[in-house]
Amino acid sequence: MLISALLGACGSDDGSGEFYTDWDLGGGCSHDSGGADRTNAQGVPVDVCADVEGHWTWVSYGAAWCSTSRQQAPLVARLAREAPRDLRVYAVVTAGEQVFTAPSQRDAQQWARSSGLSAARVLYESEGGSRTVPQHLLIGPDGRTWYRHVGLLDSNAMSRLVEDFASGARHPAVRDLGVR
Repeated sequence: MLISALLGACGSDDGSGEFYTDWDLGGGCSHDSGGADRTNAQGVPVDVCADVEGHWTWVSYGAAWCSTSRQQAPLVARLAREAPRDLRVYAVVTAGEQVFTAPSQRDAQQWARSSGLSAARVLYESEGGSRTVPQHLLIGPDGRTWYRHVGLLDSNAMSRLVEDFASGARHPAVRDLGVR
């Protein structure tokens, strides 16, 4: 039972994959609480929310122990390479090589090397093993969450999502809770 619960947190088969957290519903980066400082693979603290105004930001979460997350990483790197200039792309390593272990700077460095992502854009922070991965977050230029997805996405799907939201062809499904 426990094993299936753990494996279920790696690679969702949810039909839509789309869902939203309290943080998203409360305004995301536009909320007073903003984002959390995480450390990048170079050892530098980064607050993703501090640099979202006027830019689209894509954040993908993954765990070193999760094979689906490792499969997702090079696709995120491709998105970063092919992205328009106003799209910031980050990866957040949420766990180490073993389930429920905190990631280290070494894990983030390995993630950057194996995926091809810039070490400056690979962050790590322990999520306490509670986040389902891979997971993706699109933050709009207004600092609000425009899209969140659990499960594997190819780089073309990620690019289309960003293009659709940026062009106005698609609108966020996140309802505002009025938290300011």
